Amino acid sequence: MSTALIITLILMIGLLIVGVPIAISLTSSGLVGLYLAYGDGALTAVTQTMFNTVNSFLLLAVPLFILMGVILGRSEIGSKIYNIFDTFLRHIPGGIGIATILTCAVLAAMIGTSVAVAAMVGSFALTNLVKYGYKLSLSIGIIAAGGALGILIPPSVPMILYSAISMESAGKLFISGIIPGVLTIILFSSYIVIVSIRDQGSKKAPKASWEDRLKSLKEGFWALIIPFAIMFPLYLGIATPTEVAVIGVTWSLIVGLFIYKTIKFKDLFSIFKEGMDSSVMVLFVICGAMIFGNTVNQLGLPELILSTTSSITHPVWFVCVTVLVMLVLGMFIEGASIMLIALPLFLPALIALQVPLIWYAVIMVMAIEIGLLTPPVGLNIYAVDGVAKGLKLDSSLSDAIKGTFPFMIMYLIALLIVLFVPKLALWLPSVM
Repeated sequence: MSTALIITLILMIGLLIVGVPIAISLTSSGLVGLYLAYGDGALTAVTQTMFNTVNSFLLLAVPLFILMGVILGRSEIGSKIYNIFDTFLRHIPGGIGIATILTCAVLAAMIGTSVAVAAMVGSFALTNLVKYGYKLSLSIGIIAAGGALGILIPPSVPMILYSAISMESAGKLFISGIIPGVLTIILFSSYIVIVSIRDQGSKKAPKASWEDRLKSLKEGFWALIIPFAIMFPLYLGIATPTEVAVIGVTWSLIVGLFIYKTIKFKDLFSIFKEGMDSSVMVLFVICGAMIFGNTVNQLGLPELILSTTSSITHPVWFVCVTVLVMLVLGMFIEGASIMLIALPLFLPALIALQVPLIWYAVIMVMAIEIGLLTPPVGLNIYAVDGVAKGLKLDSSLSDAIKGTFPFMIMYLIALLIVLFVPKLALWLPSVM
């Protein structure tokens, strides 16, 4: 291992430990590594890498999906979708919890980022869960875990990044997450029903009348069109992720401005500004990760990993090793950064072992999702705990972690099932 590579890795880890923002940590360590290896040409290489990274039609989908998430949050579409599931399911054991999970799944099919889904659903579902006797820790766990579906169910920002790095079809990567996502929803819902039946203290919500159900369907109909408008063009292959993101943004604006009228034209400037601010931060992280990945690639880290793992002849065992690495990284680094750092390093070995890259994408995303539920950095836990405190609920981080832990186990079970039954991820892409 070269001195430049060692210094690059130590510097990156050290900057992260002392709390330097991840985009700056990745960019700085990558720049230093290139300078040590190639001298004054490093700065030119870094600027060229940043330009080439953002000058991508595929990555244009990332800020568009982020903007769509902001529009959906401001237009209160999430609460209308929640009301549909709530009115149909509230009276059955665990019904309100299942309604919350399903709401997260539908919103995940619109937004594509987990923390945004968790925060949005928490703002209107937490008080209802607590009202009907769900323990606060369980309520937080339901929303944090449901929010983590945001990067598995299409569209998915990490899947876009995976496509950009691996050159796999973004449409097939999106569709590959549907069956594993449904499997995870079933496991979550089963756990909620079991806990609800066991917990005799839970209040039973009154059964909604058909008049209320039809009213909720009428109000939520226009919102439910959005995920279908996103998924069907992708599945049929008639639109790219970027084109689908444009459709999503346009339809979200139409619904918010003219149908629900929950946003006004005067709100558009602040909506676009919020979307731009969030997009710039995400794209800065992507650029930093590309610079760092380019540096360690040139310094020979992938070859080192390939030679170290040459004794592993079975693809599943190598995948298991990488999953363990990502689970550990998930305790300290947010999900998209893990993918941007780890995938370029693992990719040569994955190709050499003939690992199906679409299947591995689902495995990788699920491992990252578990990281979103794992302290000390589990972002979804902090997001929902923050929402609970904002609603004046007596929440603590320890309660949030306790409530989320069983769902983390459910997610791990789902991951293992997909790991040993690859067809769950590969079947839908194969029939596109």
